[in-house]
Amino acid sequence: MKIDKKENGNSNPVLKLNEISDKLTHLLSLEKTPESISHENHKGHLESTLHIAVVFTKHLIQNQITVEFSRRISTVLTHIKYGKLKPDTIAFVGGNEKKDLISGAASGYIYFRNLSSEARVDLNGLEFIIEDSGSSSYQNLLNLLKTIKKKYGEETISKCHFTFISSDYHLIRISEIYKLSRRQSILTPLYKIGSTWTYLFAAYPFCVSPDPTLAFLGRIRVLANDLTIVLVNLNGLVANNDLIARENFSRLCETNRKLRSMIRITSEPVGFLNYINGSVEIPLEQLEILEISLCSIYEIQSTLTPLVNGKSVDKRTLIQTRDVFMNTIKKIKNTIDPDRPIDNRNWYQTIHLIKNERFAKKN
Repeated sequence: MKIDKKENGNSNPVLKLNEISDKLTHLLSLEKTPESISHENHKGHLESTLHIAVVFTKHLIQNQITVEFSRRISTVLTHIKYGKLKPDTIAFVGGNEKKDLISGAASGYIYFRNLSSEARVDLNGLEFIIEDSGSSSYQNLLNLLKTIKKKYGEETISKCHFTFISSDYHLIRISEIYKLSRRQSILTPLYKIGSTWTYLFAAYPFCVSPDPTLAFLGRIRVLANDLTIVLVNLNGLVANNDLIARENFSRLCETNRKLRSMIRITSEPVGFLNYINGSVEIPLEQLEILEISLCSIYEIQSTLTPLVNGKSVDKRTLIQTRDVFMNTIKKIKNTIDPDRPIDNRNWYQTIHLIKNERFAKKN
């Protein structure tokens, strides 16, 4: 689904994990995004000379494409098949920090071509770029810009329109960071050269999973993503004396509250809890990480509170807080990820959904 300027109501209570309206809580409350996307939509690709679709890749698991990554790619193909997306070039962007046998960008391209063949998607006229030489999304985008300049010329780059494709929570993070921490944003180089961009959301499949455990873990994953928005702002404070946005401090407090509520319901014996019509099994390792992370986040919130009240915090304390925050988020992301490699059933379901025009018209 492409983003447009619609307003959603307030999210439902934190424990209703299987409802889309609660999936991303305030992270996907679009009443907060019009300001952040005003530049992105002020020209659009109709005035551009080159339209580039940028697919953000995701780390492979056991050197295989995952369910979440597959959803990103199938979203692109569905929109191309039914004429909703008409790029000139598709770029697969992502490094190989985990030293897999093949990079996420290269494997994504191969999967894309195989899936398009099976689903009978016409790719005539499209060009492709694989950018996997950078160690971060920021560096990969810079490298992509260099490739575009070399391939199409210096003048073309300022008239490029980019459509970014990724999981919904990831694109919201990118948009929020651009709005609140612009110097730290991966989009700032595009803004400086006059390019425009829009987003194409691939629905994150786990927050709305019928499996209560997957839904629970998916929600934790999204909350960790929300914390990353705050971390980027804190890093800007340490590096450039940027102000901590009140919106980000509120985000930190709200995420802390939600994590506390979710951990509270895991107090059932042996890490099991009854949840509506099913049960959620929380492995001990994941539960311990959540509890430790919650303590760290509470300390981070306490440290940053004086800043919001107009007081100062010494630089050494801020650096230590930033490092603790970074490590906390990293542990959550490395330990709690419901994503998994696709299997034959996922493959055939994906092909069916791309071919199914009724499904496509809903997105």
